[in-house]
Amino acid sequence: EKVLKAIKEIDRLLDIMEPGTLALSFNGGKDACAVMHLVREACSLHRTHKFTHVQPIWFKNPTDEFPQLISFVRSMDGKPLSRLWTLHIASEKDFISGISKIQRQVPLRCIIMGTRRTDPGCAKLSALTASTGNYPPFLRFNPILEWSYRDVWDFIISCELPYCSLYDEGFTSLGTVNDTIRNPALRIQTKGGVKDTQGDPRSKDLVPFLALAHNVPGEDGMTVGCHPVFSLLTSLCWAGMQSAKPEGVKYKQAWFLMDETLERESRLKNARATPHTRGEKAAILVIGNEIMGGVTRDENGHFLIQELRKLGLDTVEVVMIRDDQNKIAETVRRLSDSHKYVFVTGGIGPTHDDVTLPAVAQAFGCGLQTRTEILELLNQHLPNEEINEYHVKMASIPQGSQLIRNTEGPDRWPLIVKNNVYILPGVPQYCKAKFELVRDDLKRDPFFVAKLYINESETSIAQVLQDADHDHKQVDVGSYPIMGNQDYQVVVTLESKDQYALQNALAQVKDGLAPHTIFKVE
Repeated sequence: EKVLKAIKEIDRLLDIMEPGTLALSFNGGKDACAVMHLVREACSLHRTHKFTHVQPIWFKNPTDEFPQLISFVRSMDGKPLSRLWTLHIASEKDFISGISKIQRQVPLRCIIMGTRRTDPGCAKLSALTASTGNYPPFLRFNPILEWSYRDVWDFIISCELPYCSLYDEGFTSLGTVNDTIRNPALRIQTKGGVKDTQGDPRSKDLVPFLALAHNVPGEDGMTVGCHPVFSLLTSLCWAGMQSAKPEGVKYKQAWFLMDETLERESRLKNARATPHTRGEKAAILVIGNEIMGGVTRDENGHFLIQELRKLGLDTVEVVMIRDDQNKIAETVRRLSDSHKYVFVTGGIGPTHDDVTLPAVAQAFGCGLQTRTEILELLNQHLPNEEINEYHVKMASIPQGSQLIRNTEGPDRWPLIVKNNVYILPGVPQYCKAKFELVRDDLKRDPFFVAKLYINESETSIAQVLQDADHDHKQVDVGSYPIMGNQDYQVVVTLESKDQYALQNALAQVKDGLAPHTIFKVE
């Protein structure tokens, strides 16, 4: 579906742009490879444009490119690319001057690029955007904006497209030699001296558009026909599932990365944006029309806040929304980017208003994958029911999701985890049961808490609390008024993971209050 959509959008661009006004940005990365072949296919089907009408441009770092990347890009010059232009770009100023120079020679109006939604700064980007500021006037067109990391690799591998050899060596996002490393998430772990042989995540379930290709077996073992737009895809096959690599390599190939949020772990300058450095903070998303309509009281949010706190995780945001797929997708994307853990509850059943799973897939730009193991569980639990579209809906989860479940006992229904998003049932008893599957993995250093029960008004002690909050940044200071109690009017809480900092803050607060106003300290 995404391949067809991309080719259709490129075709529309070709309709409105005259030959010679389009350029293709090609830097040798995986996204550029996918876009190049999509453009090539669209041009082969277009009535006026040819691929040779699209000018390929390599925006090259003049000093710090990987030798392997340079060799790969040069190998593409001539075929399938032709007349590859190279612009040396070491700064934004170089890019601006380079585009201006090109426009003095040819009527460049639009550059086709391989930008994706998950790239830094692209969360609100449109597929077609105009240059602004000091840039010369031109358009940027991003045909794979909504593609995921998984989509890109499924397309490249399934179509047997050429790609840079660095992706066979544990790199997942390529920059320069100064800011790019092998992705730690692809390091091959050893157990008792035996290498981890995790299976290749690619499959027909992960490549939904393969049903359009020649010679790809269907579920019944028969081959299926080819959609006419896929002249590019006629050579698809299932061979070459794993490229050759030298003996002793300790990293898996790039397409083995299951958690797509870790793609840019290869880029040093973006380390602060990765899930590992977001702090031990969590967000909770409660979904359901029955919650927002006041028909049902939310229990899951309160349960999760309490349990995460016990485990040493700080819940900094709780969101409640209706069963609106677009709104859920937008919220999941935002929460995932800014929190290490996101817990979603509700909306994973078989009815029309259960849209959480497709919404999470939409948030990460991936499709849905029907998992046979879930269908088998449904068949076991519902032996008298024939599998139908509603069962399939419950078994269709975001591509690349991890299933966590008990291997023993009656409750084997899995917890679904997509990247850093934990998808829990809306029914409280099931939500609690599924949370137990990951409780031990979530445990962190505990919070230390002190409480002071004070027989003074909040206004009387506000300055003392403000000073303590200012002087002790590692301590959270809270104040809560109590009505109708003769012994105390306010409960002050001090919380921190640093016990020493907590003790210092507690001493400062006590020193700032008259002793007779402190009813007790816990």
